[in-house]
Amino acid sequence: MNRFVAIDIGQLRIGMYVHLGVGWLRHPFPVNSFKITTQEQLKTLQSLQLGHIEFDPARSDPEVTEEPAADKVVPENFPQTCSLENWRTAMQSVQKRFQAALACFDAVQAMVPADLPAARSGSDEMVGDYVVQLASESDISLHLMFEGGRSSASVHGLNTAVMSLLLGKALGMRDQALQDLGVAALLHDLGKIPLHIPASDCALNQMAAGTAQPTFPYVHHVGESVALTQAMGYAPAVTTAIAQHHEWADGSGFPLGLLAADMDMGGQILALVNNYERLCNPPVALTETTPHEALASLYGQYRHRYAPEVLRALVQTLGVYPPGSWVELSDGSQGLVVCVNTRQALKPSVLVYKPEVAKDSQQVIDLAQQLELGIRRGLHKAQVLPKALTTLQPNQHLCYFFDSSAATAAEKVIP
Repeated sequence: MNRFVAIDIGQLRIGMYVHLGVGWLRHPFPVNSFKITTQEQLKTLQSLQLGHIEFDPARSDPEVTEEPAADKVVPENFPQTCSLENWRTAMQSVQKRFQAALACFDAVQAMVPADLPAARSGSDEMVGDYVVQLASESDISLHLMFEGGRSSASVHGLNTAVMSLLLGKALGMRDQALQDLGVAALLHDLGKIPLHIPASDCALNQMAAGTAQPTFPYVHHVGESVALTQAMGYAPAVTTAIAQHHEWADGSGFPLGLLAADMDMGGQILALVNNYERLCNPPVALTETTPHEALASLYGQYRHRYAPEVLRALVQTLGVYPPGSWVELSDGSQGLVVCVNTRQALKPSVLVYKPEVAKDSQQVIDLAQQLELGIRRGLHKAQVLPKALTTLQPNQHLCYFFDSSAATAAEKVIP
């Protein structure tokens, strides 16, 4: 029975169990119904400019106390803002590793199908380094990278591998299981190389089930990718995940029409991340979708395609506003999300547009270190000021790479 009652937004208190009766794009929370437990959540709700809100008295506990004041203190010597120029300087080491990863993957693809043992060696070494880093760090940041020169295939493979590894770790994968997932994600489209798949065929993956059927030879790239990785000597955990990267949990995928119960966890992760990445970076000129809108689509019209726990883990890992999302802050300013800390995914770092400030002097604001500022809503690119787009807009491809949040924080302290 629905026991929600409407109250004025000003009556909200910590401990209330609330329901947001607005679309997912209108608020920054991963779910529409939840208990307010922090002052931060309360301020975010108040910034949504809703006339009233619904709460459930039976599940509310207004006696819950607010966060201790000590928890709200901004750490000393940690910059709350950083100029764009200084941010780029701090990001140089991450950018270099990202460029090296793209170059390595380019080399792997160039070896296929002529030298499969060498391609395997390069892939194993590349993914192995990432698995070691993820195992040694509990605090990881996912960064928006700026790269316009590489092919879409290279960007797609690396993006898919990076995000699959982060999601796999969040779902409890470790060691060899994580290594196998990373390799499968990196090489899942390897079969497109000998088949010469056109970009227009790749776009079919984004259409709603039943609106179009994958065409030859596109449908066969899955089997070709499996055959190549089998020839490279990879274990079934790798080849099975690749075989399932176009399957959906509801049976509407291809080539076998599997259900969730028939899919391995690696296959479910790879299918989800692959579709998310393609929505963010469509292979042909489709309707532009920001990462925030892509997540909203996956959580809305496409949610039947995925196991609920895998989809929830993606949102919890990337945040509601993944890197590359356009947002409006609570002070009305517009900005581009450039970094998400996986442990504080609702408080990303945002490159904020200020019309009176020169391009290289625009500020990157770490919302995790801001007590008063938050995200009011996500924006479609059509809602972004034209000058903000030209000032902050990244290159054509949205590219991602991860790093230790602790290391990144230290690098931000620039003399």
